[in-house]
Amino acid sequence: APTVASSILTAGENKLSNYFVLSGHKIMPPIMRALAQDHELKIDGFICPGHVSTITGSKIYEFLSRDYGIPCVVAGFEPIDILQSIYLILSQIKSGQAKVENEYNRAVTWEGNLKAQTLMAEVFKPESSNWRGIGEIEQSGLKIREKYESFDAKKRYPVNIEKSRENPGCICGDILRGLKTPLDCRLFRKVCHPSHPVGACMVSAEGTCAAYYKYSST
Repeated sequence: APTVASSILTAGENKLSNYFVLSGHKIMPPIMRALAQDHELKIDGFICPGHVSTITGSKIYEFLSRDYGIPCVVAGFEPIDILQSIYLILSQIKSGQAKVENEYNRAVTWEGNLKAQTLMAEVFKPESSNWRGIGEIEQSGLKIREKYESFDAKKRYPVNIEKSRENPGCICGDILRGLKTPLDCRLFRKVCHPSHPVGACMVSAEGTCAAYYKYSST
């Protein structure tokens, strides 16, 4: 998002009339708050995203430990990062604490990248956004501000986009929320697979269902 914001500002400075952006950016705190408020989930802790946090800083997760008593650890991407983050969360739980820790301190700071945050705030503003398998979450997306709407593809090319329809047999929402695993889904490996993904969890190679498909033998 900061790179896109910078490109829009640069396009404005150069008075470009053939550059447009279709913003699909999302922000983490609203969806994490929604998950924390879902009593069905009973979340023990959050492993917070590393790359996002290089921009936002680890402080944006403070409300989770303060308001909901949920331990949070910002993690890197190596196996040792994940293991260390799980250890830190378990240590907090064992000691009865709930705070934000930064395991990925080689890249993430408490305040984050202030210049990037300023760019984003200048160009974008929050709006409600749909999360596949979960639904509409208020203020969880970023739209281009009216000041820069000449670069907004939605304004330039008004297209009636139909709302996506989830397959009634897909349980991706429950998988994303940790209530079920891909093995609980009757579509998994039968109708839903990487060459024919039915839900969001199978679309990306990083998705839970895609990982289960690749590494599980069931």
